[in-house]
This record gives sequence, structure tokens and C-alpha cells, in this order.
Amino acid sequence: MKIQKIQIGQKPIYIKSSDNEDIYTLFLQIDQEYENCFFLESLGEEGRLSRYAILGFDPQSIIKGNDRTIAINGKQHKAANPYTVLEQLMPEKTISRGYAGGLVGYLGYNAINFFEPSLSIKPHSLFDSFLFGVYTDGVIFDKVTGELFYFYYNTNRLDRILKLLKTRILNKKVSITHLSQTTSQQQHKKMVANIKQEILRGNTFQTVIGLQQEFTITGNPIVLYDRLRKINPSPFMYYVKFRDKKIIGASPELLFGLRDGEMATFPLAGTIKRGKTEKEDQLLAKQLLNTPKEIAEHSMLVDLHRNDIGKVARFGSVKVRSLMDIKRFSHVQHISSEIVGLINSRETAFSALASNFPAGTLTGAPKIEAMKIIEKLEKKPRGPYGGAVGHFGFNGDCTFAIPIRTIFISGDYGFIQAGSGVVADSTAEGEYQEIQNKLEAMRKVLQQ
Repeated sequence: MKIQKIQIGQKPIYIKSSDNEDIYTLFLQIDQEYENCFFLESLGEEGRLSRYAILGFDPQSIIKGNDRTIAINGKQHKAANPYTVLEQLMPEKTISRGYAGGLVGYLGYNAINFFEPSLSIKPHSLFDSFLFGVYTDGVIFDKVTGELFYFYYNTNRLDRILKLLKTRILNKKVSITHLSQTTSQQQHKKMVANIKQEILRGNTFQTVIGLQQEFTITGNPIVLYDRLRKINPSPFMYYVKFRDKKIIGASPELLFGLRDGEMATFPLAGTIKRGKTEKEDQLLAKQLLNTPKEIAEHSMLVDLHRNDIGKVARFGSVKVRSLMDIKRFSHVQHISSEIVGLINSRETAFSALASNFPAGTLTGAPKIEAMKIIEKLEKKPRGPYGGAVGHFGFNGDCTFAIPIRTIFISGDYGFIQAGSGVVADSTAEGEYQEIQNKLEAMRKVLQQ
């Protein structure tokens, strides 16, 4: 197919809009006005990844990718590999160190089919393999300075923002009905037994399996995001809306980030519940860090992530910046590490993300064999769960979180999912309880 690249100017124009506007309030005003929009922010623990919140509305184009087809604003084109076409659509790098627009959306778990010919992961009937909006302007909030900026390239739509700031936010309501859990505890126990047999045969060291809970969701799901911000503030918060498709999440885990040539990934592996007091939190964390199973599992996945980054890194640049820290979230604690490397000059954000996709913490190791086992055992397609949600920037950077602790909505249908990593000495009861702990925050959001 003939590729018409996205057209933008050489560099974005930034306009300081205000010092006293709340970007979340602005997003609520945008959400009730536009069918397609997004909001990305970071809550909870402060750090270098949490300084900015960004939003966009009414994208220039919407791009959908599925098996051998790519659709741009509804017009379908044949494509041997839609993901390759997605990269070809990108303009030359713009000149900006900060966020300067780009492609915002998600890659489904089955997008691995675009990168790995030996796999044939089933697609979800309600979610595209990837879905992105092309955002050539937007709003950035700097949490450190309290400043709000609007940026654009060729078309200045600041007047729309200023007009929206004067609109009244309507009262929103949502109604939730629980439909089913896709896998019973007994069925999950059989899945664990199957994986342990695969381990004995030498086909896998660890495999991450899980279960879905399904819901009917009517009304405005922005209410769910509002609850999620309060119940489970996390480093990667997102509300991504494509008409009746919404991905609403509070992910604790960065899948892959690239900024100024440095790549980073933060595997979380090893989970225990939160304590009722600080002292109990500390005792539980100590227990977690002294459990041989959890340490072995985490070490294995750190090695897997190092290998994934190493495929696209400059020789000798990959290092573990931090190893086996504890990260605390609303309902669970995780063992966390940070792995970084400098991107090879021959690679791009697209090839680097592909090398790290999907996260080993959502598949197990070895990754490809684990995914084959997951495909046989899990009852329903994962869809966007366990894939990637975030953005490819026009400046060559990218940030993608793993869509876990997330509600996936299509029309009135919604589901949540969680999993756990099964290894040789796992118990079915322990793995099932870990999944329930991980689902707890999302269930609270959906039960209110």
C-alpha cells in the first residue's frame, strides 16, 4: 500500500495556558464533549516518571490494525504486517525534549503475532489488535511548577480548550452488573497442574495464567476512573477512549520506555498483600524478600527483561539500575527492579517495543513457549490485557505501561483480568489467592 505519512511541522509550538487550572477537571470537560480522547497521568509515589500529565482530544486520525489489514479513519488497506505500516506512517522526528504529540492507544496481547511468526494468538472479537489515535496537539500539566501548557503544530485549537474551561461538568452515573468469572477455582487448579507437567517435561520454567471477570457496564465509565484514582493511585494511570471502546487503568508496571536514547523497563514479579499497619507491611515485605520461590521467579524475569532490552541496545550498555526493591500499592506489594540500556542507532521506538513485547511478567519464561501454553489453557482471549497502553511520540520517545489493574470496555461489556506465575513449587491455592489479591482493587471500583 502507498503510505501517506502524518503531516506535522518541524517542531511544536507551546503556549502557557494557565497556572491555576486543574488538568483533571479539564479532562472531565473534554470527555463529555468528545468521542475520542485520552488522559495519561501518574499518581502515588513521586518520581521522575510522574512529573507530567497529558491529555488529547479529537485526534487527526484513528488507526486500527488487525491480521493483514490496517484501517485509517475507517478505510481499510491490505498489509502484510500492519505494525510495520504503523511505523511508516510516522513523520520525521520533531525537535522537542518533552511530549510533543504522537500515536496514543494500545497494542493487544495478540499483537505478538506481528513480531513472532511461530505464534498464532487468538484475537479478541471486541478489540482490535492495535488501536491508536494520531494526536497533533494537546495539553501538558507540569506537577512541579503547576503550569498548564497547550501545544500544536499547524492548527491552533486553544480556543476550544478555553471555551471548555467555562463549561459545567454534568453529574455522571454508572451501573455495574457482574456477569461471570471465566474460570472457577477448580478449573484454575487443573491449569496449574497442567503447567507443572509442562515444567517437568522441560517446556517452561514459569507460565503466567489468569482469569477474567465479566460485567455489564452502563452509564458513563468516567466514574470508574474517578474511583480508581482514589482507590488505587499508581505510576501509570490512563483513560483512553475510542467511542464505545475504553481502557481505564491504574498500572503499577512500565512495559517499556524510551527517552533521549535511554531505554527502561521495570519488571514486577513477586507479590504479597498489604498489611494493616506500617509494621505489618514491613514484616510482609521481609517475608516476600526471604521466600526462595519469589526470589528465584523475580531473578529469572530480570534476566528475561535484560535479554529483551539487550537485543536492541548498544553493546555493553544494559545494566540493572535497581534490583529487588519493594513497591507498595493499595492492595498488594511487589518486588521491583529497573533495567536500562542505550538504544542501538539502527533501532527505533517501534522495534525496541517489539523486542520487549509482551512483558515476561505477563507470560513467563521462556516467553514464546510460555505463550503457547497460555494459549492452550486460558479460556478467553486476553485482548488488550497484558499488551501495552501508552504512546509513540513524534520526538522518537515512547512510554508504554502493561495494561493490568485495568477495566476493558466495549459498548456495555467490560472485563478485568489478573494472573500469577506458576513455577515448579507453586501451590494452586497460593496462585489463586494471588490472583484474587490483584483483582481486589478493581473489584472495589466496580462494586461501589
